[in-house]
Amino acid sequence: MPSAWRQLHTGRGLYKSFLHLSQVQQQRSFSKSAPLAMNVALVTAWGTAPKYITGAPALPAPSPSQVQLKLLAVGVPRAAKGRALGKHVSVKSGLPFDPSVDGVGLDESTGKKYYIAPTAAPLFAERANVERHLITELPSGADPVTVAALANPVSSSWMALSIRVTGGIKGRNLFIVGATSESGRNAARVARHLGAVKITGAARNQETLNKVEGLDERVLLTDKLEVPKTVGPIDVVLDYVGGPTNVAVMNAVEIQDGRGVQYVSVGGLAGHENLVIPASLLNARDIRILGSGMGAMTLEEITKQIPGLVDFLSKIKRPANIVTAPLADIETAWDSTAEKERLVLIP
Repeated sequence: MPSAWRQLHTGRGLYKSFLHLSQVQQQRSFSKSAPLAMNVALVTAWGTAPKYITGAPALPAPSPSQVQLKLLAVGVPRAAKGRALGKHVSVKSGLPFDPSVDGVGLDESTGKKYYIAPTAAPLFAERANVERHLITELPSGADPVTVAALANPVSSSWMALSIRVTGGIKGRNLFIVGATSESGRNAARVARHLGAVKITGAARNQETLNKVEGLDERVLLTDKLEVPKTVGPIDVVLDYVGGPTNVAVMNAVEIQDGRGVQYVSVGGLAGHENLVIPASLLNARDIRILGSGMGAMTLEEITKQIPGLVDFLSKIKRPANIVTAPLADIETAWDSTAEKERLVLIP
């Protein structure tokens, strides 16, 4: 097998649990050439946009455990751009490299559309051979572009609240730090769907925060944070910001005796790598700190949640901030979208 193809996509994307399966899939998909060529997009130098390459070896016939899908839509979340930099923790091999994460494909033999799990196959291509247990059928009428665009930002809160939070979010009060971010806005919607009783959002821009739908209370993040009494006791915090804000929130939220608060670190929009938390704070308050990223969940836990996640995504109307571009235009489209826009590539 040519060494270049061996290194295309051996990452774990959003979840470390998919690493081994991704490596195996890459080896199977490119173990031998087929007669017809295929167009793909690959990172050939770290820190640059993937290049559109024509005439790459086509896929072999899928194995008995696989299905060959025609790619319909592949999102470009922050995780994909991080992988293209070569600095993301999921990058385990050299160049050339396919930084794609997940997407939607079509089984041309049946007409059925499927969501493809994170790093199940190289997806910046026209077709992909995917293990059958790593795909989930989309309900009829589902929009492939919407599913591909939102799978990553929605899954961050879905997996955190369904897997990482002990006992789940049903019947509990949630506090979202960074509620105006894409993931934060979706977290409010996800939490309501999963049964949260009260949802409070916190952010630094009051005007933008007022526009976030699905919140029961809104708290402005200031240097001297104060959480109104009307918010009430908090059971779960989803933190998309990180940095000094986490300590301020831990000090400010009301915690009910005997219940405690589960503080889930999901993102790091503030750009701080470390959580610096005084030991005195942890000794004084009933706080349980959790991570919710790669390696924090098992493959079995993730795959169990995907059907519910896909069904949820399939009911969302396409947001206005989704931008589509042909895969052939990936080099120009890669960095052309605004901060709040979600890029989806159409192979």
